[in-house]
Amino acid sequence: MHPDGYFALVLDPASAETLRRGFCTLPRPIAHHCTVRYGTKNPADLPPPFTANDLGRTFTLAVTGYARRDDGGIEAVVVGLLLGDGTLLESGFTENAIPHVTVATDGIVEPATANDLLRAGFERIAGPLLLARLEHTWASSSREEAPGV
Repeated sequence: MHPDGYFALVLDPASAETLRRGFCTLPRPIAHHCTVRYGTKNPADLPPPFTANDLGRTFTLAVTGYARRDDGGIEAVVVGLLLGDGTLLESGFTENAIPHVTVATDGIVEPATANDLLRAGFERIAGPLLLARLEHTWASSSREEAPGV
């Protein structure tokens, strides 16, 4: 974990449960957050469309894709950011090439491996809407159990 932590869209408990119930097939559920900007605590480093004034604000994410590694090591959902005017941002609001939430792992594979998984391809789906709050955190999904697990 970076000493400065990171900014993330942290799922509310009901949204995390929606992902665990609808997409989790592996033994270590996570379904905690979508990383926005890693390795900083400076709100000026937030990517557009976010500003420092958005910290603590709740946003809506739309699940648009799903992938599970063939060996069952990791699974993730692709998400887009639903703006107030109804526009769905599918990229640019996070430093990850493909915005996502790591749903679960086998307990061995690191959650960050979801980036490689999704770059290799994913199934497009029309999934649920999720609520998430923009926060700064030091939480580590590779060392801690996700809330409610």
